[in-house]
Amino acid sequence: MARTNTDASVSIANKDKHEFLNDLPAVLEKARADGGIPGMSVAILYKGELVFAQGFGKRNRNDPFTKETVSHIASVSKAFTATAVGELVAEGKVDWDKTPVSHYLPEFQLKDPVLTSQLTFADLLSHRTPVPSVDLAWFRNELPPRVLISQLKHLDMPSKMSPFLNYNNLMYAVAGEAAANVAVMSYAELIETKIFDPLGLKDAGLSLPEMKRRPNYAMPYVAASYEEAKKGVFEEGYMDEIPMADAPAGDIYMNVVDLAKWGSVIMKEGELDGKQVLNKENVQETLKTQSCAPLPQRRRDFAPTLGYGFGWMLDTYKGHTYIQHGGGNPGYRSNLAFYPDDDLVVACLTNIDITDLPSKLSFYIADGLLGLHKTDDWINETFLKRTQEFYERYSEMEVGNIPKRLENKPYTHELVDYVGEYTHPVYGKITVTLEKDGGKALHIKLRTLESGLEHYHFESFKGRMQDFAIKGSVLLTFVTGANGDVQAAEVILPRELDALTFKKAEVSKTGEAAAPKEE
Repeated sequence: MARTNTDASVSIANKDKHEFLNDLPAVLEKARADGGIPGMSVAILYKGELVFAQGFGKRNRNDPFTKETVSHIASVSKAFTATAVGELVAEGKVDWDKTPVSHYLPEFQLKDPVLTSQLTFADLLSHRTPVPSVDLAWFRNELPPRVLISQLKHLDMPSKMSPFLNYNNLMYAVAGEAAANVAVMSYAELIETKIFDPLGLKDAGLSLPEMKRRPNYAMPYVAASYEEAKKGVFEEGYMDEIPMADAPAGDIYMNVVDLAKWGSVIMKEGELDGKQVLNKENVQETLKTQSCAPLPQRRRDFAPTLGYGFGWMLDTYKGHTYIQHGGGNPGYRSNLAFYPDDDLVVACLTNIDITDLPSKLSFYIADGLLGLHKTDDWINETFLKRTQEFYERYSEMEVGNIPKRLENKPYTHELVDYVGEYTHPVYGKITVTLEKDGGKALHIKLRTLESGLEHYHFESFKGRMQDFAIKGSVLLTFVTGANGDVQAAEVILPRELDALTFKKAEVSKTGEAAAPKEE
């Protein structure tokens, strides 16, 4: 029988896809080197088959980054939290949008009791609450998560729900803790029993200390600039032994093959190898648009609006439904994308967070495997340009929102008068001491973040925090009360736009600092 034109077209298309996949290792290795990425892994599931899975570069100073290397997936964890809540919904233990989360977790109380009574799992998981983002308040904070959650009642915020997506890691922490409380287990146990075990994700887990115990794990890296990254000059980070307080927002680790497997199960609405392992109805609920992200302008090749479900960004790419979520933690960047109508899943893990390759990679893969018209050079141009912009943005963030210095404007107190403990109801305690040069210079410490301080102008002193995870300027402006004593400090911290008021603790007769009275 003679071959038809359709048969010939299919044959050519299959040949093109085969060549595309054969060329992919060289393309990705060049992208890794050009983009200043120490190590990474990529996995592709297409039409139910693992058609590509490979590692590139180094997972540490010596060992290769392989497809088996486990790495932090950061905010890609959010969909796990939402799905675990969905399993509890299926069991009748919670509901998405009728009962306030405070019913499941009494520690969750906001300043406005009416707002507290309105916020449901659906509100928290879709990022439509008006709660401000205060990630730094929880950074390397060793207080129990529920204690930190109870402190959110001190935050000022609008009383109305956000009309657009208001991305907030801490609301996912609240949702995860509430779900764990209902299930009468820890959050880690909840994710393990509801997701890891049913899906057979044996190399997945939570927390950097646990990840460090795996034989093949990725170390985190950062570069001082894009130029340094392209030269392969990186600062190696640390595996933080302090538990991540907002773990439900981004503390899961796994290898890239398991990440792609997870994406496939969600794409198939909870099905694995022909078996329903997750509740179909509630997986579907996580993939419905629950809120919308404001877009500055229309985007070519994408939908006119960007939706957010529960842990998933919902979009289209060149007319193809496209669902994804990215993640970034200090020293790690990840992305998981799937095209449900084309049965395509793309997963990417890197051990540096300043890179745009993971978020752009699936477009390059979709163009090649789905035979889409190429409108952008995602690998050789777009992602490199965006990565350069990321480095510039991070550099601006390190400078911070610090006002211009005024020369010859001395401070009015003795340095010793600024010494003491200053507290904020959400951010905790700052300690100011006299340290170097025989007690002639001030020093600040906020948990594990610390810096020397130099006089800036008037009552302001400037420093620079140099933690691997957070680098940037800090400015303390001391406030004198009516009695002439230093009573507070207005503090601009790294990555914070506005100054925060830390009240100085009174010193008792025993010489110990007492917490300031709450108003």
